[in-house]
Amino acid sequence: MQRNLKPLADETFDLLIIGGGVNGLATAWDATLRGLKVALVEKADFGGQTSSATLKIIHGGLRYLQHLDFRRMRESIRERSALLRLAPHLASPMPFLVPTYGHLMQGMEVMAAAMLMNDLISCDRNRGQPDPDRQLPSGQFLSKRATLDLGPGISEKGLTGGVIFYDGQMFNSERLSLAFGLAATAAGAQLANYVGAIRLLRAGDRVTGARCRDLETGAEFDVRATVTANMSGPWSDIVLGLLERPDPPRQVVRSKGIQIVAPLLYGKVAVAVPSAYTDPDAVLARGTRNFFITPWRGTSLIGTTDTVYRGDPDNFRITDRDIRDFVAEINQSLPCAHLACEQVPFAFGGLRPITEKNIDTGSTVARKYEIYDHAQDLRLAGLLSVIGVKYTTARFLGEQVTDAVFQKLGRTSPPCVTLHTPLAGGKTGVWAGFERAALAAAPAGLSATTMRHLAHSYGADYKLVLDLVHKEPGTVALLPGSSEVIAAEVLYAVRAESARKLEDVVLRRTDLGAQGQPSPAALAACAGLMAHELGWDAARCTREISETETRFKFVA
Repeated sequence: MQRNLKPLADETFDLLIIGGGVNGLATAWDATLRGLKVALVEKADFGGQTSSATLKIIHGGLRYLQHLDFRRMRESIRERSALLRLAPHLASPMPFLVPTYGHLMQGMEVMAAAMLMNDLISCDRNRGQPDPDRQLPSGQFLSKRATLDLGPGISEKGLTGGVIFYDGQMFNSERLSLAFGLAATAAGAQLANYVGAIRLLRAGDRVTGARCRDLETGAEFDVRATVTANMSGPWSDIVLGLLERPDPPRQVVRSKGIQIVAPLLYGKVAVAVPSAYTDPDAVLARGTRNFFITPWRGTSLIGTTDTVYRGDPDNFRITDRDIRDFVAEINQSLPCAHLACEQVPFAFGGLRPITEKNIDTGSTVARKYEIYDHAQDLRLAGLLSVIGVKYTTARFLGEQVTDAVFQKLGRTSPPCVTLHTPLAGGKTGVWAGFERAALAAAPAGLSATTMRHLAHSYGADYKLVLDLVHKEPGTVALLPGSSEVIAAEVLYAVRAESARKLEDVVLRRTDLGAQGQPSPAALAACAGLMAHELGWDAARCTREISETETRFKFVA
């Protein structure tokens, strides 16, 4: 995947997607595989906004039982299984512990019924999954003692036991988002990051594409398409504003969600801890809403907050107060954590849409994706707006959008094939055997730790990184302070994965900044490698390092 703007300006497309989050990338993949000519522009980096704010959980929709929403639960179960199958290097099962209290809605009896119903509704969850390590076990019931052994420090007042259910966890959510884009590019889609739509083009009552600006050079050009899909998420109302209509579009209200990286609290299971929030929409309300403490590569990920965000989404930042408030809530709900703000090396977050009726309540995030055909409300043909709300179901949303595009084009759609087509790097076969083969293929100078990291990050495509190592032996070196990331990954990110800025490599192409700010030496080494590839001068390197360091700081 290389950034090439010439085809965008020179060709006419069936579909232009504005927004390169996981939903836009999944749509580009699906539409291209079904034969459409697809362009996608993203004003920042692929998957760099809301899609990077996930808690890295692949949800099977157990919470939908509270809403008796069995259809959406089945969707989530199917898509969770699909990600475990299509990207086994980046997705694996994770056990979740939910303590039970008393004998009412938080009690063992209700949770036992929920577990049994979940197992029944998801009875086919492992169908088509050849890898036993990627299959999801049935739920389990635990005694009070066993619950405390797995989750020491949880509240014992009224504790009756616990249940274990299984969801999926992402090894690296940023690379999973990128895998959709890499797969779309391999199928023929034209994708470009750091290209912003500045005006929607019109011919009478039809939208015909977008005027775009290369944010690196300032050059402007038109991307023409029969159908344009606004998939910019929290920016969707702003993109509609590019129509320059006298009647402003409906304003999107946004929720701010934050996750933090913290010292490891629970190493064997993810633990659901009751938070201060309640869910006003639940038909079968259990009282408080949970946040999750999930073990992730030697740390705990804790999330998610949910507060109304007012203002320009471009100005989203995580503040010191956000961290203080969240740490205080964690310590109130789980006193044994004894968490201090100084123990939070990194936090990440993003904005999500809010349903209007929930604006002033604790549970604000919309649960259902929406596809708006603006021929209906704005009397404009050729324009769709798409609001996705759940990372897990991005592939399915892409399928639905592609169906809608074919309908708009007046063409019969070929069958969707993404449910059974591996993502980039996903052709690994049974994971245990694949990992053994990767370890055996390690060239001189690469440790088993690094090889495991390459196998997880790139899947079957790790061999492409090794090809670079063989051609340029110096790239086998670890970056300063890292036990896993090698110089070859930086060069590969620039040459094959459209990395344009230092933070693209540090935060989204490699694991260099996944758990906190890298050392100054690591940032300097990474910037130096990119400078050689992209022609940066010393001033540009200094600016890139400064901007990347800012991503690890909380504003006052």
